[in-house]
Amino acid sequence: MQSAAIPLTLLTGFLGSGKTTLLNRLLPQPALGRCAVVINELGAIGLDHLFVSTSRDETIALLENGCLCCGVRDELAATVTDLLQRRMRGEIPAFERILIETTGLARPGPVISLLLGDPALEGRLQLDGIVTTVDAKHGAAQLARHEESRQQVAVADRLLLTKAELVDAPALADLEAALEALNPGAPRIPVHNGEIDAQQLLDILTPRALRPWLRVESSPAPRKSLMRGATASRVAHPDIDSFCLTYSQALPMQAFETALTVLLGYHGERILRVKGIGNFIGESRPVVFHGVQQLLHEPLRLEAWPDDDHTTRLVFIVQGLARSVIEETITHFLREAGVEAAASC
Repeated sequence: MQSAAIPLTLLTGFLGSGKTTLLNRLLPQPALGRCAVVINELGAIGLDHLFVSTSRDETIALLENGCLCCGVRDELAATVTDLLQRRMRGEIPAFERILIETTGLARPGPVISLLLGDPALEGRLQLDGIVTTVDAKHGAAQLARHEESRQQVAVADRLLLTKAELVDAPALADLEAALEALNPGAPRIPVHNGEIDAQQLLDILTPRALRPWLRVESSPAPRKSLMRGATASRVAHPDIDSFCLTYSQALPMQAFETALTVLLGYHGERILRVKGIGNFIGESRPVVFHGVQQLLHEPLRLEAWPDDDHTTRLVFIVQGLARSVIEETITHFLREAGVEAAASC
């Protein structure tokens, strides 16, 4: 019998945004005591003071708190597969989660799609969250100049505003407004001198963390805030847009999933992230779903609705894709299933 999927956290962020400093603060914490950390180019990231021993092949280092640290330049999926196989054989400590740090120029969507879509890793990993570091001092300029930086922000479940001690309150507020425009659903956490509680970055995509993740409240205020953010996004970063779709009636789940699968299959490179909660025909419980580019993750069934609003709610963050394409695709598959349902927001 296959063991439970291992939670995977992706740590991303633009060049110089403080990922290494953050890792130095995170890894000694008990919450990451049984974690495998996969980083790019082991010798170049400044974690040497955390190492206590190295394995014979010099690709895996043990950290003071029992974590593993693995260096990789390419073939990320093969490296993770090897770690899991060695864990199963008892050759390395039985880590309980994986944290992957990307290079500063990586687009996180393809990394996640590559890992979770790899046949050798199917069912063995479960995305726990995408965490993006943003340089509080230089982040606004990086967002304006670099598409990679915008994508890293757009797909994030948590945004960490690093080096917050170097900027004043108005500058930090301006950066937060730019981040709100690109990704209105992600909590923004100012980080001073790299200090942060590791628990804030774990168990993100779980029922326990549903409310802050989806930002669903009984009040309509969050939706208005989302639309203001989408409008601001088009002005500041016209290539990336965010919007929400709402369906008031119960929907056929198979048709809905098919619509999302087709959308991600045909337009996955331009659908950076989709998250939502659904009210489906024949389902007594709400269903949570999310996707990253071409990959739609396994739906999550909750014990109860998080609020009194039982409508189906979807949040899309897209790049160069018209909202009408998404609406018309979903409408088509719902109509094929005999349901006429128009989206509102």
